[in-house]
Amino acid sequence: MSPEPLHRAFRELGIHNFMIKELDECDESEFNEKTDYWITQYHPEYNPTSDAIEVIETPPIEVPKKKKRVYLPAPHLIPWNDQTRGNGKHFGLKIRGKNLETGVCTDYESARVAAEQVTGNPKNNSNIILAARTGRKAYGHRWQLLEDKKKKKSVFGVSKKTEQIEVRCESINAAVRQFEGKNKQGILKSLKNPGKYSWCGYWWFFG
Repeated sequence: MSPEPLHRAFRELGIHNFMIKELDECDESEFNEKTDYWITQYHPEYNPTSDAIEVIETPPIEVPKKKKRVYLPAPHLIPWNDQTRGNGKHFGLKIRGKNLETGVCTDYESARVAAEQVTGNPKNNSNIILAARTGRKAYGHRWQLLEDKKKKKSVFGVSKKTEQIEVRCESINAAVRQFEGKNKQGILKSLKNPGKYSWCGYWWFFG
């Protein structure tokens, strides 16, 4: 940091309070002589002659270290661990598929799981659900829903900041209403990908 009086004044008063004005013209050989002449004429406060400059050592500025925030578990919150978190496999409706060739019946946690195991593509779940509701065949199976669609499934939200369970709702729709009717697709994405995607500042799980 420059110790010159003019530079110190810039820092104290602000450079916007100063202006530059041309007083004379000269070549390099006349520079020192002209400078001393005009300083003698005006006796400026911030431009003393070179022998009058006082060198001041400025101590280094200590930059405060950023404090790391530590979140302490609140006693009224449930810790999030392997026992309290969901596994993400029980979203959707449980469904049973009967293989028409072998006659073997298999129960699946959801139509998405059934579609992935039977066809290799979980996105075929809508065709399986439609077949179960209409009594049609799909992918060599006859399908049957094992759950009532109206049955509510409770969900809970784990805070991304505290990693504690802070929100519990009786259903997905209740959670959406609690957060002022935001788009349901966000919470569904979080529920289908537990611990990977968040919604409204929480990771969501069934349970």
